[in-house]
Amino acid sequence: MPNSIKAYHDAINSISQRDDRSLPVKDLLIWEDKLKKLTCYYAPFEHVNPQAKIIIVGITPGRTQMNRALNALKYTMDNSHDVNQTIDTIFKTVKKHASLSGSMRPRIVAMLNRLGYAKLLGIKCCSTLWGDDNHLVHFCSVLKYPVFVTGADYCGQPKLFNTSKLVQLLFEEFVQDMRAINPKAVIVPLGAMVADVLNTLQHNGHILQRLTTFENKVIAPPHPSGANAESIALLLREDYPTLTNYQDEMYKQYLLKKSWLKKKNAKAQPKNRYKKMRAARWQAMLLVRKAYSL
Repeated sequence: MPNSIKAYHDAINSISQRDDRSLPVKDLLIWEDKLKKLTCYYAPFEHVNPQAKIIIVGITPGRTQMNRALNALKYTMDNSHDVNQTIDTIFKTVKKHASLSGSMRPRIVAMLNRLGYAKLLGIKCCSTLWGDDNHLVHFCSVLKYPVFVTGADYCGQPKLFNTSKLVQLLFEEFVQDMRAINPKAVIVPLGAMVADVLNTLQHNGHILQRLTTFENKVIAPPHPSGANAESIALLLREDYPTLTNYQDEMYKQYLLKKSWLKKKNAKAQPKNRYKKMRAARWQAMLLVRKAYSL
């Protein structure tokens, strides 16, 4: 695994401005697993904050974060007039700019504030973790470098612990980085998949930092992607509805929107199936709220 930008210096210098959805740069390929259709690319996420009080952990940098990190790195290197500026200082600037960037950032800020982390850290709003209070946080992913499956952002399949390349990346990068970070820091895993990975690592003594648990299970707020908008909205609510009221409310909205009409020959989901899906999200967010005493 890369431990230096040197191997990718020429490739980064040769790339032009990246769009959020630009495809990965072939010359930045670290490895691929053709059998499982996985690819892993370099992006400048090396910076580690050993003094962090909060560690926010995602799955892997997505395409947006990868491209923004590359843009930020190239811009910072091209416009640095300080000859004494270290590469780690550059990496720190890049990571602050790119971590959980795009539409995800307002969602994660809202969740962190709702869960009480602004108060815990002694700050007014968690949005400053990307600004003046950046010294309090370490942003990272269990898979440090961007991993894609058939070209899409990796979201948990194939399973991490069943894939040797992913296990290697996990232990050589994430686990090693965690050993360098304040053991009194609190970890916030984003999503159930990350929570499961951290639960396994903690159980086997690979991480020492604190994790929020409830009924002996690591608890995680939803990942701040758009796919989890419903779960995030549930978590942020001041008043938590009863399950029956929530199911009825959501089903009524579903019928009004008629979203199934956008797909050819599609039909509305059966009422029982739709309500079962809503129940799963309602239960999951109720667990998070109980763990955080909301």
